[in-house]
Amino acid sequence: MRQKKYDNGMAPVVYLIGIGMGGPDQLTGQALDCLKNVQAVMGADRMLESVEELTQGRPILSAYRPSEMVKWLSSFSWNEAALVLSGDTGFYSGAETAGRAFAREGWDVEYIPGISSLSYFCARLGKSWQNVHALSLHGRDADLTAHVRMHKSCFVILGEPGEAAKLCRELVAAGLGNVRVWAGENFSYENERITWEMTPAELIMEDEARPFGGLCCLLIENSQAQEEALYPDIWLEDGEFMRGKVPMTKDLIRRTLLGLLRIGAGAVCYDIGAGTGSVAVEMGRQIRRQCGSGQVYAIEKEEEALNLIEANGRRFLGDWKGFCVVEGEAPEALEGLEPPTHAFIGGSSGRFREIVDWLVKASPQVRIAASAVTLETAGEILACMQSYGFKEARMMQVGAAEVQAAGSVHMLRGGNPVFLAVMQGVDEDLEDIEWQDL
Repeated sequence: MRQKKYDNGMAPVVYLIGIGMGGPDQLTGQALDCLKNVQAVMGADRMLESVEELTQGRPILSAYRPSEMVKWLSSFSWNEAALVLSGDTGFYSGAETAGRAFAREGWDVEYIPGISSLSYFCARLGKSWQNVHALSLHGRDADLTAHVRMHKSCFVILGEPGEAAKLCRELVAAGLGNVRVWAGENFSYENERITWEMTPAELIMEDEARPFGGLCCLLIENSQAQEEALYPDIWLEDGEFMRGKVPMTKDLIRRTLLGLLRIGAGAVCYDIGAGTGSVAVEMGRQIRRQCGSGQVYAIEKEEEALNLIEANGRRFLGDWKGFCVVEGEAPEALEGLEPPTHAFIGGSSGRFREIVDWLVKASPQVRIAASAVTLETAGEILACMQSYGFKEARMMQVGAAEVQAAGSVHMLRGGNPVFLAVMQGVDEDLEDIEWQDL
């Protein structure tokens, strides 16, 4: 029978206790007091072993899932219980999820903070950590090289043996072999190990001689991080791309398009008719600049262009898993891809309306940008914008001329004027769209 209330009418209390790194001297005084007084204790095996001497003679549950804990606590009477968690309750902890589960049962929840791996490691190194960018790869995916490229100081929690060397190889492959790395494992235990300042290559050699285990953390410092740059490298120039004879969206137009698209960290972007992949590459760079988990699909049907897209993707994005080249013609080639949040239609092979129809059906709030160099295509875009009743619909004509030397004088060398459009938010009250002939 579930115990819903104390004898005095108050709700039962579950204490979520951060026990630090796990060593016997890591518990705070408040944590010690709670563990001495509670009537039931829960946690993962390693956490329970750390507090075994304090919890003898009371019901114990070894579990990870809050649902198991709720079921167990509901099977007997209690007034105060504890869930012991590693590190601090507010730093990559399961405390928040467990706390919500307990609160839904009508139980009070109280958080008892502990010592986090970040604060412990930085203290051991004699470093402050208020400006450290922290992330975890323990059961999570993250683009480490993007974080290191952006932030001056990164703290990383690892989860698997061999991961320290693997990540250092990724740093070297991404051109970040000059960063400084500190590694530590088994914090607060007798076999604690901390290596001093190294390059990624040196840490790889250290791991080969004495492999790091799963309970490992890294501190990585990059003196050339983008967050420190007065003139950050935001855009690529046309001459940096491999091009061949494939059409390419020029740099000033790309920058305008990317501004219109407003790409966030978790965006799923399509570059349809990708050509050289210049727009797709810049989409990827925007996502990675925000250390995001987004995805870019470059859709193209021409063989020469496909090769260029792959080459430019490797050149500017390395082995980033978020960049995918898709062979085929839209809209058929879009089937099976993640629903888009953003799309650029640079080449439609006369099927602009079909592509837009597919996009808005797959993702009604997709933000679509398009370009045109002919009046016929511009007219098709405008008619499409009107037919779909987008809540936001803008169209403009952009022209740019670059000053170039011609002997002893300078002249303007203009490119073709380009029509640009952006549209988003199909009108929910709009009936089935009737396709109109221009």
